[in-house]
Amino acid sequence: MPLVPGTLRGYLGWMTRYLTFSGPAARLQYALLMALFRVAVTRGLYGRFARGLGRLFPSGTAVWLHEDGAPPYRIALDDGYWTRFALWRAPYEPEVAAVLRAAAGAAPLFCDLGANKGYWTTRAAPLFDHVIAVEASNATFAALQANAGHLPNVTLHRAAIHGRSGNTLEFVNTHLSHASARLAGDGPTRAQDHVETVTTLAVDDLVPAGQPALIKLDVEGAEIAAIDGAARALKDGAVLIYEDHGNDPDCTVSAYLLDQPGMRLYSAGNGLVSMPDLASIRALKSDPFKGYNYIAAREGSPLLAAIATRFANLAQSR
Repeated sequence: MPLVPGTLRGYLGWMTRYLTFSGPAARLQYALLMALFRVAVTRGLYGRFARGLGRLFPSGTAVWLHEDGAPPYRIALDDGYWTRFALWRAPYEPEVAAVLRAAAGAAPLFCDLGANKGYWTTRAAPLFDHVIAVEASNATFAALQANAGHLPNVTLHRAAIHGRSGNTLEFVNTHLSHASARLAGDGPTRAQDHVETVTTLAVDDLVPAGQPALIKLDVEGAEIAAIDGAARALKDGAVLIYEDHGNDPDCTVSAYLLDQPGMRLYSAGNGLVSMPDLASIRALKSDPFKGYNYIAAREGSPLLAAIATRFANLAQSR
């Protein structure tokens, strides 16, 4: 397969990217799926194409995505989310990849909270001494285990990230959209959705005191509670990658973080750029169907300073 340039070349490099397949049927299904995606004009059509085509092929057809020396990541070919974003519209979230590479060596710990099937867990495993991945959905956690459970420096937890550890909450697996799973009460539950119970974990019970950590938070509506449960880690200098969704004109998560004393926010899509107010955050959110990643840390965080220095060195080298 060809070498694929990353959007942020300084930290993505000329990324070696290739696929392996579960069998000949998977090769054919993948080729047909990529051809069909060329005529899919809406997000909904992507998912329908992937699921509909999947019914014509044997169960379990999949590809393994290999990128830049990271462990392979399995993508089921009837998965409308990952086939769209990691295969068709690759590279996936290049700004997150750039932050991970900038933090490598400056932090021993990466936390992938709301890890889904483990894409960032597997990407981070070669870059950090220890990776902690947390996923609430039982079915999605099984896929996370398959992708990352064998990696020696990865610890997995099936739990929901929240303000306190040890509580029990209801978790909704959204029908046909594993990436939209959420805690009950954060939206309507439909008849086809599957509800299960899950125990909560707080970030401060995952990150050892005094240890700098890079934390990716994608918890579908529980962000503010999760941030409350990370107060000590943030005070210790943790850097947070969080999502502010395009369908939220109030920028609720960013507004909450900006109200915290000494908190600094940044975008990382085109270098590390300060986001001093909600107007700056809002100006970047042009797509109501997309989640936008931002960086948050307390002023004086040594890890934030290291990341900023590496981004600055990248800009100077261009």
